[in-house]
Amino acid sequence: MGKVLRIREVGDPILGKICDNVDVKNIDDKILDIIEDLKETLLFGTGLGISAPQVGVNKRIIVLGAKKENIKYNDAEEIPITTMINPIWKKLSEETDIQYEGCMSVPMIRGKVERFKNIEVTYYNENGEKIVKNLNGFFARLVQHECDHLEGIVFLEKVKEHNGFATADNVKKYNLINI
Repeated sequence: MGKVLRIREVGDPILGKICDNVDVKNIDDKILDIIEDLKETLLFGTGLGISAPQVGVNKRIIVLGAKKENIKYNDAEEIPITTMINPIWKKLSEETDIQYEGCMSVPMIRGKVERFKNIEVTYYNENGEKIVKNLNGFFARLVQHECDHLEGIVFLEKVKEHNGFATADNVKKYNLINI
């Protein structure tokens, strides 16, 4: 069982760094411990995804997982706890949507971010097996958001509209989830 780690918040230099690849041919106990810590931290917190730099680790690892009742997006599907090592994605269509996003590294602020609705993600699991999946809707949005962290990007940088920010409370209060 992993440890719950402190979430690094916007302004921490590690959130602006491009992460190092994991050697998927040699996934050792150190990498598996990082993954367990990410899972435990995700389950402890309120997020639906977490990346290694968010806990101070400069590695290309993300963990996702969401129960249907915890997801506030209309098109959302339940996501089992999924570890992605060295994930890369590509768009499958030009179709996008704009929705408010939040992040454990940016507490209390939400921002309107445009994302591709349909993507293909390629990643490795904890056993070093290559996996390719087509994702759409919320799951695709979540993967794009977490992969941004691996490139040193926080969602705040992707908000284009001058009025594209809201507090987390106001997103709920004014039902701004799907705009």
